[in-house]
Amino acid sequence: MDVAAVRRQIPATQNTIYVNTGWSGPSPRVVMDRVREWMEYENHQGPTSPPVNARHSAVLQETRGAIAKLINATPEEISLTQNTTEGLNVVTNGIDWRQGDEIITCNLEHASVLVPAYFQQQRHGVQVKVVELDPKGSKEAILERFSDAMTPRTRMIFVSHLQFSCGLRLPAKELAELAHGRGAWLLLDGAQGAGHVALDMREIDCDFYSMPGQKWLLGPDGVGALYVRRELVPVLQPWKVSMRAAQGIDRTGGFEPRTDYIGKFEVSTTSTALWAGLLGAIGFHNEYGSQAIEERAISLGAYAAGRLAEIPGVVVTSPTDPETRSGLVTFTVGGKEPKAVVEYLWQQAAVVARSVAFPPGVRLSSAFFNTEEEMDRIAAVVAGFADLP
Repeated sequence: MDVAAVRRQIPATQNTIYVNTGWSGPSPRVVMDRVREWMEYENHQGPTSPPVNARHSAVLQETRGAIAKLINATPEEISLTQNTTEGLNVVTNGIDWRQGDEIITCNLEHASVLVPAYFQQQRHGVQVKVVELDPKGSKEAILERFSDAMTPRTRMIFVSHLQFSCGLRLPAKELAELAHGRGAWLLLDGAQGAGHVALDMREIDCDFYSMPGQKWLLGPDGVGALYVRRELVPVLQPWKVSMRAAQGIDRTGGFEPRTDYIGKFEVSTTSTALWAGLLGAIGFHNEYGSQAIEERAISLGAYAAGRLAEIPGVVVTSPTDPETRSGLVTFTVGGKEPKAVVEYLWQQAAVVARSVAFPPGVRLSSAFFNTEEEMDRIAAVVAGFADLP
């Protein structure tokens, strides 16, 4: 992979050491160009003129198909969303929960997993079980924890594919096998997955996978997608409805809902410019390939972890096992506050990183456009901060 050529297409890399792709990725020029081109076209032709309307539908159809191809699904299994959290809400609010049903999640989770789960507890009497995971735990230990927590009342395992808090990569395929073997579903938050690791919905065999466009895929904010296994589309009830959820209506009370249609989860007008931008981002991603991008991110993350581990007082808290590690690297610096480390990195070397609250630490997103030289520079700055009184 010609990383220098990749970087020339991403303006932010010229001005910063950008290691916060796990929050929001820096878009390549093709994304900005696609958004700008659509806005200019719509502005000159009129937003509802026949040619614009036709192209609008074509862009949405092409986007749905591009996402499906990226993750080895079908367009009929892809709902276009605004972000990962919306997709998670589509699923958790669309199930006919019963009193005493169980959702199993884990202690390392993002609030976008925990809060939707807790709301089902409040609304429907669902029991939420939080499994305690060690970020450095083995794949076998992780699976054992989930297996031990399951009962005949378990209806869903609901976790992030890759944990935002520490970079732990959960064994998704094995979790799907575990869930299905006990009659439960697997819902994966793919906020840190899409564009970071190669995804194959047939291989993973999960039931639902929600993903963003703005993180590792480097697309614009405000676009994402939800994968729903084809046979489960009729099972989910839309939690927000529009004309797309109706097969037919009349003015006298007649109504026929659409059940076997992925579009029933989509409500109304969205920005075609943003979807055009996401198409550009997926095209950019495909130029290099999901597998090569994954290998580069994980290799660079391992390099960064190794450099940081050499610094006295620094403890790398993210996984080191090849089966569970990712491009997300977390660490602590002595007794210093993670937010202070992040601020120092920015002040000293224009490093864009972030802190995480639990487990507390500094998080670096090692994306395929980052370099070993950048990781060396970060390590040098961290070493300087570690020496401060």
